[in-house]
Amino acid sequence: MPMSTPASPHTKGRPSHARSPLQRVRQAGDRAAGHGSAAAHGSAAARRDWSEGVGWQRQGNPAEAARCFEQACRASPQVSLYWLNLANAQRRLQRVDAALASAQRAFALDPSCRISCHLAVELLRGLERHAEALSLLTKLRADTSRDVQHGLLLGALLAALGQPQEAAGVFLQVLALQPCEHEAYLQLGFALAALRQFDGAAECFRTVALLDPAHFSAAVYAAHYAAWACDWQQTGADLQRLLAALALQGAGPGARPFSPFCLLAMNDEVGLHRQAAQLEAKRLALEIRDLAGWTDASGPVPGHPKAAAQMQMGRCRVGLMSADFRTHATGLLLVQTLENLDRERFELFLYSHGADDGTPLQRRIRAAADHLVDCRKLGLLAQAQRIRDDAVTVLIDMSGYTTGSRLQLMALRPAPVQALWLAYPGTTGADWVDYLLGDPVMTPLAHAADFDEHLVQLPVCYEPTDERREHPETNISRSDVGLPEAAFVYACFNQSYKITEEMFSRWCRILHRVPGSVLWLLVPQPAIQLALSRQAAARGIDSSRLVFAPFVPTTDHLARLPLADVFLDTFPYGAHTTCSDALWMGLPVLTQVGRSVASRVAASLLGAVGLPTLAVDNAEDYEELAVMLSCDGEALCDIRDHLWDNRRDLPLFDNQRFAAELGDALAGMAQRWLAGKAPAHWPAGQDWTAS
Repeated sequence: MPMSTPASPHTKGRPSHARSPLQRVRQAGDRAAGHGSAAAHGSAAARRDWSEGVGWQRQGNPAEAARCFEQACRASPQVSLYWLNLANAQRRLQRVDAALASAQRAFALDPSCRISCHLAVELLRGLERHAEALSLLTKLRADTSRDVQHGLLLGALLAALGQPQEAAGVFLQVLALQPCEHEAYLQLGFALAALRQFDGAAECFRTVALLDPAHFSAAVYAAHYAAWACDWQQTGADLQRLLAALALQGAGPGARPFSPFCLLAMNDEVGLHRQAAQLEAKRLALEIRDLAGWTDASGPVPGHPKAAAQMQMGRCRVGLMSADFRTHATGLLLVQTLENLDRERFELFLYSHGADDGTPLQRRIRAAADHLVDCRKLGLLAQAQRIRDDAVTVLIDMSGYTTGSRLQLMALRPAPVQALWLAYPGTTGADWVDYLLGDPVMTPLAHAADFDEHLVQLPVCYEPTDERREHPETNISRSDVGLPEAAFVYACFNQSYKITEEMFSRWCRILHRVPGSVLWLLVPQPAIQLALSRQAAARGIDSSRLVFAPFVPTTDHLARLPLADVFLDTFPYGAHTTCSDALWMGLPVLTQVGRSVASRVAASLLGAVGLPTLAVDNAEDYEELAVMLSCDGEALCDIRDHLWDNRRDLPLFDNQRFAAELGDALAGMAQRWLAGKAPAHWPAGQDWTAS
């Protein structure tokens, strides 16, 4: 769920693996086993060991290869080639620290060796030690030629260090050398997106999709960033390319990473969303299970004797896994639930692999946990093992396919019960995620076929809130934020990728029918403002009736919300945290309900504040109700008074109730596993012990 005031306007749509490890570094490392000749290097014994190691490496036995290369290095430690080959074997064995040390040793012995330099840099990247990696890359001897791979690594490091402008320049240089280099176009696209140049980003991805019609991830991001730019000229063509590429996909080792999140705002086609999620889930599972050395892609599934013993002896251990235990939408919503969770029943572990922002909210989140595990320096396998060692019974991923996710850990079954909750509005497509926590409105059991998980319905609403959060006074006027004082103000503070052409046309029809009304949008980028103004003019709406709001601190954002009259939600991806913000501040929200989770969250929130009639099930009713509310001041005033006067008593904002209901669900999932029962759908109000 995007924050009200996100630090970046596109982090939700950016997958954590958007800059995945560059395969050519690994391929070069693989070739290093036969790189050069050892005939003139080291002692005779070292040469024999090296030759034997090369043989083992070619036979696919990195353990024996590493043993031989280690002997060669001991016998002749001055030979760079031996250390390089050892690093490659250690990398294959997932001995990352040892591989890094060996690669660095190889490069120190031969600063002109591009292969050892790049291998060490990529290993540092994998450990997220980007500054060290960049420093090492610059140490490659000046007279060594810089290839395309060097440019790709340099650009990726600059981007990771928050220098997208410099990164974009490097990727452009790569394209000057190699005009059809797909990876450079992809990474240039992400760099431009970071610079909020969404139209340019879309063109980069579209170029790759045109060059390679089977490149599904490029087709996904072309459509996604065009949506960010509110550039709808090629929406149909982009979607057709995406569907054509999806039809060509397999789930083998060559599958390319992408974020299924990007499809959720394109349409309400849950079958498409699930198919895409299944594709990525299979890719992630294959990748991490291969990393772990599983010979069978589906197993062996390990047991959990520690978790069972812990459950029988004491409290149920619950682990939450996220990059967003900080000042972020997830943290804002979650914090009081952590504080209110019954500690007589549960021992709470937070596995954090996100930024340390040092804010009061982050300190409050950490203080609420029994155990805070900083996983930023842990690799995927090490984090999975830590969760297993902690005897966690219920592990909840709170990211899904959003930025910073480590969802793939669950494919290793570090906990016996695994669930998705809160941040990702859809199925993971994974058979290794047992449950999805929802509610009767957001995830009705009639829609169970849309999910690969079993549905757990919390009785009222899936989304927690924080009763302690601020409720600032609105001490500014409409004119202070550029709004006309006497106008009827429709507002939408969803981010621009959620604004579809059909929805914008609907808004323009509403403006036509309500003379003097204005539409207040959270669109600070001038290029997108211009695009929307032109679209409005094409529909007969003067651009002065669009008012654009900037991103502001959370307090200021909350304070300005009551200046609007009605919040017009987007479809199919509606407001989530943004809807909760509006209702908290007394602003009515009008939403359309669809099939997908993303289109049903606002309806769930409205039900939890006693306003279910503001959630309609078709475009015509949406438009009619929006117009009616502008004409019926008494009805609108009653709705606003209901939200304002009863805020502390509404179920949505009752966190004590929510924490107790969540606790019952957690205990039920754990007890069902302990009793040897398979996961099952659980409707709201049903006794977990009943079957």
